[in-house]
This record gives sequence, C-alpha cells and structure tokens, in this order.
Amino acid sequence: CEPFPAKVLACLPPVDYKIELEPGRIDLRHLPVLSIDPPGCKDIDDALHCIELPNGNWQVGVHIADVTHYVEAGSAIDLEAANRSTSTYLVNKRLDMLPSLLTTDLCSLKGNVDRFAFSVLWEVTPEAEVVDVDFHKSIIHSIAALTYQQAQSLIDKPDKDCQDDIQAGAVK
Repeated sequence: CEPFPAKVLACLPPVDYKIELEPGRIDLRHLPVLSIDPPGCKDIDDALHCIELPNGNWQVGVHIADVTHYVEAGSAIDLEAANRSTSTYLVNKRLDMLPSLLTTDLCSLKGNVDRFAFSVLWEVTPEAEVVDVDFHKSIIHSIAALTYQQAQSLIDKPDKDCQDDIQAGAVK
C-alpha cells in the first residue's frame, strides 16, 4: 500500500494532541470501561462496560472509537480512507485505511487513557429486558485493554478473590 500523501498527513492533529472534555460530549470516564481483543491488537476500536444500577437493573455500555472527530467529511483524509476502503491485516503487516496516529493511538481505546467515543447505554432488567437506551458522543477512560485469555482468567477467578479487583469486577 502506498504511503499516505502529504495532503492527508496535513489533516492530522499534532502528535501531542490532548483529549479533553468538549461541549456536546458526556463524560463517562467514571465507568469501568474495558476492551477485550486478540493479543497484540493495536487498533482497539470498541470497548464495553456493565454496572449494576441502584434500582437493581443493569447498565450495559458499548463504546466505539469516534473517528469522525478527526476525519472531516470530504477532507483529503476522508477521500483517501474511502479510496482504501478498509484496513487489511496480513500475516506480517497491515495496510491501514487511516494513518497510524489515528488507528493505533488517538482512535484506539487503549487502557488508562482518555478517548473520544460514541457510546450506547442500555438499561436492562435482570431478565435482560431493555428498559431504556441512550446514544451519546462521549469521553471515556478505559481501565484495561485485555486479551481474550486475560478476560477468561478474570471470569474464572473465584468471586471471593475479585472484591478488590476492579478489572475482575468489570469483566464478571
């Protein structure tokens, strides 16, 4: 795949770009959001959380990286991404749709950093009946980027050993 042209790279934010709460976004950094992906995953584009609500129902959240914050419709980077169509993963390399500053950094929902997201929040009963659903532009702070094996280990951990482990509690 060809390197990204200068006009595309000119659309990127500075390397030291700081993510801060903006008007129009809901602050969800207090929630135990985490991602579960294959080992070595660098472009973590989704994360989730589940918490029990005071009324006995559950809030389930799915958070998707907000690429649109950085890619303006019709811009050089948008047109290049449309031309490339998708990121392609080969055995020994990746062919990215977007520059790595976005795919593996600013739009990757890595652990222990703030990130912009689109969030869907469902309230469900203990019987999994949907009571309410909300959609938000958000800012999140993932507590962990887990592999499938790490998540399974936390699920398998006895409940008595999870009381002080926020990651285990979030996975269970």
